[in-house]
Amino acid sequence: MFRLARALAADRSQAADLVQETYTRALRYFGSYRGEQDIRAWLAGIMRNVRRDFAMAEMVSLERDETEVDPAPDPEANAIARDRAARLRRAIADLPEPLREVLTLREFTGLSYAAIATALGIPPGTVMSRLSRARAMLREALER
Repeated sequence: MFRLARALAADRSQAADLVQETYTRALRYFGSYRGEQDIRAWLAGIMRNVRRDFAMAEMVSLERDETEVDPAPDPEANAIARDRAARLRRAIADLPEPLREVLTLREFTGLSYAAIATALGIPPGTVMSRLSRARAMLREALER
């Protein structure tokens, strides 16, 4: 859940708050959980609602935390890696919200199409369509 929260939040602190509130609500509303549903999809749906309640302006930070910078063999390689990460984060942040939601649920949590459909309350075909469009838009943005 923290990986998904990290993708949705602007920084690690907000991600931690998002996870904590998600689990708090999950405990409060556990009676609404149906066992046939993937628990990760159910929790992702709660997290989506929590994020909207928090009214975060950005889903993905355009700056990386210093603690997340990978050590590189030299400063040039480190700068290139930071630039690539920043471009990818900007491209994801520029996606329309419906596409961004599906992409982050699939790529950051590894949820199945059916689980994403359940979490977002949309048909699985819509999930596939949005994911395809999101990936195409990312490719286009990163080729510029």
